Amino acid sequence: METAEYEVKLYLNGLLIGDVRPLAQDLEWVRRRTKMGADEIDFKLNDKLFADWCIERNTTINDMLKPMALECQISRNGTPLVGGFLATMPSYSPKNDSADLDMRFDGFLNLLNGVYIYNASTKLPYGTVTGRMNIVIRDLVQMANTRSANAGKGYGLAYNGGSTMATITNTFDNYKTVKEFICERADNTTGAGPFDVYFLPDITSKKYEIWAQSQFGDTITDWVANYPASIDAVSAVSISASEVSGFASSVIALGSGEVSSDSAKNTAIKSFVQNNSKVVEYGYYETLIQESSITQQSTLTQMANTELAIDSKIIWQPEITLTGRMVSPVKTGNKKIWIGDIITIKNDEDLTGMTNGKFRVNELSVRVSESNAEIITPTLERV
Repeated sequence: METAEYEVKLYLNGLLIGDVRPLAQDLEWVRRRTKMGADEIDFKLNDKLFADWCIERNTTINDMLKPMALECQISRNGTPLVGGFLATMPSYSPKNDSADLDMRFDGFLNLLNGVYIYNASTKLPYGTVTGRMNIVIRDLVQMANTRSANAGKGYGLAYNGGSTMATITNTFDNYKTVKEFICERADNTTGAGPFDVYFLPDITSKKYEIWAQSQFGDTITDWVANYPASIDAVSAVSISASEVSGFASSVIALGSGEVSSDSAKNTAIKSFVQNNSKVVEYGYYETLIQESSITQQSTLTQMANTELAIDSKIIWQPEITLTGRMVSPVKTGNKKIWIGDIITIKNDEDLTGMTNGKFRVNELSVRVSESNAEIITPTLERV
């Protein structure tokens, strides 16, 4: 597999300024499933070289270093992979007669962390909303579009379809951002079930789609990650697994209201869930979670069951490293890997067998060298 060609395109207020790849050092990009958070792009620029680059394109370094207004799109062999906006004023690290600028771009999901869910006329929280989960999310994103446009600079996020999901009821009694709502619901084990809000990488259109997990990603059958390395097959350069802590076989969930030992004064809604088979297998252990914004019993129980599913799972999640010479970090094609995909690992040295089997890609981190060599590190979850 040949070395890929990368472009790092910068856009200012929606207008393409140019490809800064020749200057971008320590390039790394990350695509994440919604439950894991927003995508990310990181690289360093030498301030003097970047200033000259800007002047050649009839702009200045001061014009370009504007959080939110400056956007970046990473392309590989001409195909866009990820886009985002400048998340912070970059840090400044002097060295000799110049300095490094640490550029960090966040995926567009993080725009929605700056918009709270409230009624435009009363400025009070929404109250109760019932509808299909995909439509509820679409309408909340449109609310963010409208509010930002009315303020003078719209986000321009465009719904591009996806799955038809179950009807749910959500109650907003407290202020919560659109991103918080989406990420809290994205990993539900019940209700609408797990889903992803997937932002397409072309930042000129800013399209997004909403997919149920069952319709998101591909089951990869044309390669297996082998360990130890095999000459004639795709191999993991390294494989490991972090310790697994935080076990619980019983979850106590508290929602909105006051907690009191006096039943006449206690107003908090409660949910107690337990995994009996895990009690027998491992032992009895409780954990407490609290979310004061939840006022519906069914919503609280959903959250408790999701937490229990996570906390009662005692198994290694393998951490592997691949290279771009073996597989391509792209959404479509042969010998590829992308978020949502299900891959197979065959580790002949694991005596427990826990790092063998099928795993879903929750996050994909790619470090790109100056010569465009790629080190691919997926974050995995057993399916």
